Amino acid sequence: MRLFIAEKPSVAGDIVSALEGNFTRKDGYYESDNDVVTWCIGHILESVPPEDYNPAYKQWSLATLPLKMFPLKYQKKASTAKQADIVISLIKRSDIKSVVHAADPDDEGQLLVEEVLEYAGNKKPVQRLLINDNTLPAIKKALLNIRDNRQFQGLYHKALARSAGDAIYGFSMTRAYTIPAQEKGYKGVISVGRVQTPVLGLIVNRYRENRDHKS
Repeated sequence: MRLFIAEKPSVAGDIVSALEGNFTRKDGYYESDNDVVTWCIGHILESVPPEDYNPAYKQWSLATLPLKMFPLKYQKKASTAKQADIVISLIKRSDIKSVVHAADPDDEGQLLVEEVLEYAGNKKPVQRLLINDNTLPAIKKALLNIRDNRQFQGLYHKALARSAGDAIYGFSMTRAYTIPAQEKGYKGVISVGRVQTPVLGLIVNRYRENRDHKS
């Protein structure tokens, strides 16, 4: 019995249509005599709060920066916890002999399912289904060219490094700016992010150029 894990419900439905067999729709997955097809809903796991890495991080202090939050530790996202439980239970099911990673064919898609497999403690063989076109003929062709998932560990580590970097940078820099600001009377939190802050800077600079423009 193979377990296919897609990135989203619609893709899982497309895979079911392309596979041979009479599938029955269950709660959170489809099942036939030979295959089970389930799905994530985007990322169904998230990094735990900083204090779960180190209790000292619960108290915001410049002395603890930068935060050491690697290797990443995961927890189920509250909004998708039910589907996470379903996917994890299927991975651990005794009659499932192999897993087919069927998320989107990019580095973030690679991470999305890999992190679930790691969280579930999977030891079963994993293959990779690459779907670039969701038409029925294209998916059937992709099913004939399933590859060993070990060939895609570079993509996984690329996305993992970015995810860890985002978490460490965001939490650390937010505290680095917020702590001195609050010492001077600021009441809120100054949120800093690896992507959001440079983008905000670009928008503000463009706004100022527009405002100060003289024809």
